[in-house]
Amino acid sequence: CQYDICLFIALSDYAPYFYDNGPNGFSGNMALLNLSEDTPKGTQIYVLNGTDPEGQPVKYGISFEPGSKEYFHVHPKSGVVTLIEELDREAQDEIEVYVSISDSLNKVVEKVSIFVMDANDERPQFQNMPSIVDVLENTTSGSSICKIQAVDRDTGSGGSVTYFLQVIPHIVMNNNEGQKNSEQNPKFSIDHHSGVLRIKPGEALDYEKLRTHFITVVAKDGGGIYKGKLQVLSSSATLTINVIDTQDTPPVFVGTPYFGYVYEVSSPL
Repeated sequence: CQYDICLFIALSDYAPYFYDNGPNGFSGNMALLNLSEDTPKGTQIYVLNGTDPEGQPVKYGISFEPGSKEYFHVHPKSGVVTLIEELDREAQDEIEVYVSISDSLNKVVEKVSIFVMDANDERPQFQNMPSIVDVLENTTSGSSICKIQAVDRDTGSGGSVTYFLQVIPHIVMNNNEGQKNSEQNPKFSIDHHSGVLRIKPGEALDYEKLRTHFITVVAKDGGGIYKGKLQVLSSSATLTINVIDTQDTPPVFVGTPYFGYVYEVSSPL
């Protein structure tokens, strides 16, 4: 009797895996990576890093959702990840990426999130600021005229806004005779934080002396880091204030004194 004995040896092939170096590392699977929006294109931002239990060579890959912008490229052997598109936190503050590691038989894909961090790259933008404001000349000193509002889309100090009036000497028309005055000290003040524009305490408007005021409003952010340096950004806009006449001036005779003559033989009408 003859028997044939066949021996089968099952060899296990385990899948490769990424090293987990935490959110503050720059080598691993890119999970929770923070990346400043002012990072230049072409910068090597990370190294995908993993291993295969059997010691086989591994390859790396990066992919994105269909239709999504592809921000990164990876070298399949070294795992070096390069930024290939400009970042803009105000447009997209989180990027979802599929990273992969594979050997000759197995491929592992992980979905990770990269967070885009703010840089001070946005100027304050005025919101619905009027270009002309009409104010009665008898408006009480200290009264508010309008509220200026500007918004900065940056975060932190770069997103805070303070307001100033820029004093620029300028010529304005004065009266019906076409005389002109140079206004050095505007009669207005602005609250640095709220943006409320007021007539200065102790000041008054006078239509008969000055009918139009031009105010330059400056909105400035609190500053922040941009490309390694502190940067403070501002915007300005011009506001025209028209003084509206009120009945505050009595009539005045013109050409006085007046003279008249009456003959003694004149008859009454």
